[in-house]
Amino acid sequence: MRHQADQDQPGDSVPGVESRALAARPATAAMTVADLPLLDGLWAPVWLHDGGRGRMVWGNRAALELWNAASLADFQARDFGNQPEGAPQAQGESATGRWTFHPRGRPVSAWVRRSGMALPDGRLGILHEAQLAAPLADPDYGGTDTEALDRERAMLQSLIDSMPDIVFFKDVNGTYLKVNRAMLDYAGRPPLGLTDHRLFDAETAARRRRTDQIAMQKGFSRSEEWFVHPDGRRVLMETAKAVCLDRSGKMLGVVGIARDITERRQTEKQLLRQHALLQGIIDTIPDAVFFKDRDGVLRKANRAFASWTGRPLEQLIGLGSQEIWPPEMSDGIRAGDASVYAEDQPRRNEESIPLPDGGRIWVEILKAPIRDAGNELLGLVGVGRDITLRKAAEEDLRRSEAEKDHLANHDALTGLPNRRLLFDRLDVALARSRRSGRPLALLFIDLDGFKAVNDRMGHDCGDEVLRIAAARIAGCLRRSDTVARVGGDEFTVVLEDVTSAADAGGVAAKIVEAVAQPIPVQGMTAVIGASVGIALYPADGADARSLLVAADGAMYRAKQAGRGTHIFYKDIPRRNPD
Repeated sequence: MRHQADQDQPGDSVPGVESRALAARPATAAMTVADLPLLDGLWAPVWLHDGGRGRMVWGNRAALELWNAASLADFQARDFGNQPEGAPQAQGESATGRWTFHPRGRPVSAWVRRSGMALPDGRLGILHEAQLAAPLADPDYGGTDTEALDRERAMLQSLIDSMPDIVFFKDVNGTYLKVNRAMLDYAGRPPLGLTDHRLFDAETAARRRRTDQIAMQKGFSRSEEWFVHPDGRRVLMETAKAVCLDRSGKMLGVVGIARDITERRQTEKQLLRQHALLQGIIDTIPDAVFFKDRDGVLRKANRAFASWTGRPLEQLIGLGSQEIWPPEMSDGIRAGDASVYAEDQPRRNEESIPLPDGGRIWVEILKAPIRDAGNELLGLVGVGRDITLRKAAEEDLRRSEAEKDHLANHDALTGLPNRRLLFDRLDVALARSRRSGRPLALLFIDLDGFKAVNDRMGHDCGDEVLRIAAARIAGCLRRSDTVARVGGDEFTVVLEDVTSAADAGGVAAKIVEAVAQPIPVQGMTAVIGASVGIALYPADGADARSLLVAADGAMYRAKQAGRGTHIFYKDIPRRNPD
């Protein structure tokens, strides 16, 4: 695409001009893209070109006028194609050539110096600085070159006078040759023809002369200084200075722009104080406090939060969850954050987190979305509390309740279900039997000879014998069967899904045989036996109590029959009513 400016390559320029310009012009490598807005009021056109994308990155007001751009946005939106051959290929390199521009449709000649400058993303951009030659005759006004130049100067002065920032030009000796109205207010008197030593105190003048010399040596300088305004106010000024050359490369002096940044600096200090106060407050909170932006990046936290990670707080700021916590934990955190945003309301949850020492703690975390005054979502704020002790207390309470329930329903000596739990389970088993139609058997067991063992060997040995006998009875049963201790040496067994009376009899025989085996206890041997009564549902009883009475009666019949055996309730001879 053809630009509005016709460009002559360096080889086409006036002989010797380029070499003199390069020799006299200091490098501007110290300048960065962030510094460019300070040159907006400079009357020399300056613009930055991104050759890789064929777009302008920035231009000052003079550049916009030179390129007939209505605004910076218009300037940036145009397609300027690629740089011509011979453009600088590295930061700091430079090239000079004669260009012709057409502001407002008329030709203007200028020497343009192009320097390599790093763009924010690291690629190379080309900084252009134009030194306008004497304007050609302006046919729109019918005037001479001198008249056109006067008009340009008048427009330039009007432009810089309208700027709230201070604009000035000083020659190589530091004498003010051009200033705007803001500079007049700042100096307190007309400064033209004077130096800083005539206008300000010796220390201020010497400091400003040093920054002039830095600008002339390196191409650019920036400084901040406190200054007492003529009206008595103490203000902080930020000043940017750039070297100024004529078209032949001769150094003319420095151009500068100064801005009162007192209010900005006070605001920054106030923000820093507020930040320090806020940090101090949240650091005194024992709970963990944190703020994450919408991308999940940690922006603020307190010491309590840092203690959970085992890392200094300063190392955590700017990290995402995946960089702070283990993968399996960070995935859950991101999912929880997404739920907070989706529901747009606070969300509370409990989770276990690992500690640097290898331990774990339980924490309760409350997260809530946070918005600015304009209701724009900023991220989320979270407060986390260590609830490890509370969780332990809850577990102890649950364990205590479980122990109480166990003691209420189990025999303290053998750990078997007691009479209360027996009837609960028997009622449930009977209900299942009614629904399925499958029979159920209830065994009532009494230990033979236990009283004699207890009297002879003592109660401690008797208790051990009872525990071993209970274990042996349980060992003869399925996991689905229930064995309970219902008295001193009396036990019951609930057998579900028995296919026949013979199955129940087989279990009873195994119990009799197991109990009859000698029991070693405290260096002695105890020998006991078992008598078992068997009642079947529904033949021998329709409910739990009637079955238990029937099984108990059958057990007594087994004892009368010589002990060490089992008898079914149905086999007990019935008395003749007569």
